[in-house]
Amino acid sequence: MSNLDRKWILHDECPEGVRNKLGRWRDETVLQQLFWNRNINNEADAMKFVLHQISHDTDPYLLIDMTKAVERIFDAIDNKELIVIYGDYDVDGVTATTVLKEGLDMYGADSLMFIPDRNREGYGIHSHVIKQFVEQGVKLIVSVDCGVTAIDEVDFANKSGIDTIITDHHQISGDMPQAYAIINPNRSDCNYPDKNLVGVGLAYKLVEALVIKRTPYKNNVELDDLLQLVALGTVADLGVLRGENRVMVNNGLKNINKKPRLGIKTLLESAYKKGDVSTDTIGFQLGPRINAAGRMGDPSVALNLMISDNESEAVTISQVLEKYNRDRQKITREMTKQAVDLCKFDTGKQEPYVLLIESPGFHKGLVGLIASRLCEYYYRPTIIGHRVDGFITASARSIKEFNIIESLEQCSHLFERYGGHPLAAGLTMSESKWASFVSLFEEIAKKQLEGLDLRPVLHIDCEVNGLDLTSRLTKQLEFFEPIGNGNNRPLFVWYGANVVTKKQVGQDKSHIKLMLDDGAGVILDAIGFGLGYKIDDLGSTIDLVFSLEINEWNGKKSRQLNLQDLRPHGV
Repeated sequence: MSNLDRKWILHDECPEGVRNKLGRWRDETVLQQLFWNRNINNEADAMKFVLHQISHDTDPYLLIDMTKAVERIFDAIDNKELIVIYGDYDVDGVTATTVLKEGLDMYGADSLMFIPDRNREGYGIHSHVIKQFVEQGVKLIVSVDCGVTAIDEVDFANKSGIDTIITDHHQISGDMPQAYAIINPNRSDCNYPDKNLVGVGLAYKLVEALVIKRTPYKNNVELDDLLQLVALGTVADLGVLRGENRVMVNNGLKNINKKPRLGIKTLLESAYKKGDVSTDTIGFQLGPRINAAGRMGDPSVALNLMISDNESEAVTISQVLEKYNRDRQKITREMTKQAVDLCKFDTGKQEPYVLLIESPGFHKGLVGLIASRLCEYYYRPTIIGHRVDGFITASARSIKEFNIIESLEQCSHLFERYGGHPLAAGLTMSESKWASFVSLFEEIAKKQLEGLDLRPVLHIDCEVNGLDLTSRLTKQLEFFEPIGNGNNRPLFVWYGANVVTKKQVGQDKSHIKLMLDDGAGVILDAIGFGLGYKIDDLGSTIDLVFSLEINEWNGKKSRQLNLQDLRPHGV
């Protein structure tokens, strides 16, 4: 079984009543269908979407505890108290830390930044680190992208005379820490309209609230400039790109493409990226390089790049991150092979409902990547653990049919700590409890997944033919940018496409390139990455699922079909 054995599910057709309400596009049924599929049911909402306008109130003071947090921060600034910004080692945490640091600097705050080492300390707030803060004279901790589960740690800070403000977007299960303030849109008592802000988005809202309350006396930081960091962190953390996130990411990308911050500029140069920066650029080039610091070395290296204003320093750091990323790629390939060998997907045996693998040979900083790869390939909830010094630290990734964080809650008595989202989580437990966890979790997974058709799904927006794939439609697809989680790239299905030529391409012939007749004698290019193995099954007429994009080569732009799957016609 592989991730290429996919179910094709075509979206329900847009009702005639909705088409009437989308009258501006009455002659463009494909566009109407794309709006309907995204719950956009009238012209007014469609125009807000196209123009990247937010339909809800974005006042940061609608976030519960925001007023308390702002007042406490200004008290600390006015009394010259030492503030620590406590972040996380991923892109969201690094960018959130940078945003808040630059926001506090606008007021001349005495502030330090701290990001835990993934391999030495692990995720979240730690009491031994707070003990160091006490010795440094810290009076206020402001967390970004972490802290909502740090009950014991916040208690320790309180007893040590340190106030804690938590800004965190992770799901809340059970009691919350007794912090001075907790800013989290997922709180049951928080009425903020948008629940999808990630860590860097909340850090930005906090800075925005500070500026509303008091005019900065240093004007060297622009809020629009900080949106570049919001775009980085939101996309890399797979934030839902609807509502406020989508608008902030869109504005952040505009600013990057107009004049990127120094750290982003040198990182793009080290990745040899030319042309416009998109969400794909963040997801596949910038994000992995920033994350590589926390995975392979010192996360403060990436933080130093984000805050650097020295070009020579930024170039050097970007080159270090480039090396980290190459090392990460090599070790990831080796670990993935090892994890696949340890899987229980044995020929002729009952396929497991969940993959649970741990090894002392796994790199702690890469278990999340391995979990993602196996989850995608086998389409099963996957937990990959690193064992050391009597403990197992693991990363979990899941499928849409299985809420991983709710399932882990049923095993919480076995963990030292855990937390996360429905599709991704992390946990730490004593090595002695692993066997009990495996037994219990396999039962939970079987109960929820037994009888389901567990294959990855291609959710298709619309059926089209070659004549529908006009240059105008290709241009209109820009309405849906920026593309990402919760606002997926439009996918089309074309039944009975006529193949003019077909060939395998790439060094290992793993890709397929097709030339298709659009039905009016115009030839369309199509490329299918990783689909080369299907070439022998294809005749002269095929069915295909694809996205429509612009391909630029040697200064020439043309329409291209990016194939997601294909099969002989009628199969």
